[in-house]
Amino acid sequence: MAQIQINVDTDTKVLAVTINGTLIPDIDDVCVYSYRDSNGNVSSLDVSMQVTTKTVDGVDIRVSYYASGSVKAQSAIASGQKVYNNLKGFVGIEESAQAAQDINEFILARKHAI
Repeated sequence: MAQIQINVDTDTKVLAVTINGTLIPDIDDVCVYSYRDSNGNVSSLDVSMQVTTKTVDGVDIRVSYYASGSVKAQSAIASGQKVYNNLKGFVGIEESAQAAQDINEFILARKHAI
């Protein structure tokens, strides 16, 4: 179980997230949903975070991290797509628009044709 602390400073507009005492850099968004059973008791929590980082070549990459037991995380793992496991208890999935995916597939196809 992870202990997550979310700090929001509305004056400086800074969002900071720590998981088990470790600061997570480059956080853009955090979403937490609680699910309740028929008696009103919390049965589960769904936590997701979005991080934007720059790659070596300066390209921004947006990764969404989902609690490892969530449907989204399990679907990504089962599909065989690239996932990030650098945050314990979370699975990261690189987010990209359909146009970016199409361009990437085109470039990869051209590399193999040469």
